[in-house]
Amino acid sequence: MNMFKTGNTEFKVFFESFFIPICRFIGKYTEEKEVVDIAQEVFVKVYEKWKEFDSSENARAFLYTSARNLCLDFIKHKKAESHYLSEFARQDIAADPVFLKEVTRQETFRILHAAIDCLPPQSRQIIQLCMEGLSNAEVGEKLGISVNTVKTLKKNAYFTLRRLLSKEYLVLLLILLGDFQV
Repeated sequence: MNMFKTGNTEFKVFFESFFIPICRFIGKYTEEKEVVDIAQEVFVKVYEKWKEFDSSENARAFLYTSARNLCLDFIKHKKAESHYLSEFARQDIAADPVFLKEVTRQETFRILHAAIDCLPPQSRQIIQLCMEGLSNAEVGEKLGISVNTVKTLKKNAYFTLRRLLSKEYLVLLLILLGDFQV
């Protein structure tokens, strides 16, 4: 029976003998921070096939071949990742009008809803129903209040929102809410 088929002690000796050399070998292909990770993966591959080796030369050849292949795979992955990142960077996100419009829209809604949440409950409910497109009469009917009460509460809510929101967001609010007739 060959010594390579006997077990963990021989692998430990092999590992200790070749870890530093294989790290140096991998370091020629990759950056320093990846060396240990790749070396670990190489030794795992060797360990998984340990009992199949007939000699130290076969184990060593497999070790270096595996290290080379993993390094080449790593380099291919890095190139693909670099290519993807450079392509992504070329796309000027800030110049994308759809992107800017959606960011503006979502930020406006976030700010608007935060301000609406500061309103008294009934006024908040009226504003939310108006944002859903309901008329003053429909809001009054839904809440069981008169149209004049809806108009008064809506007017007071707009006054409060004007104070809460800066001038820039007030313009956006007017655009988003549409018809401001009270």
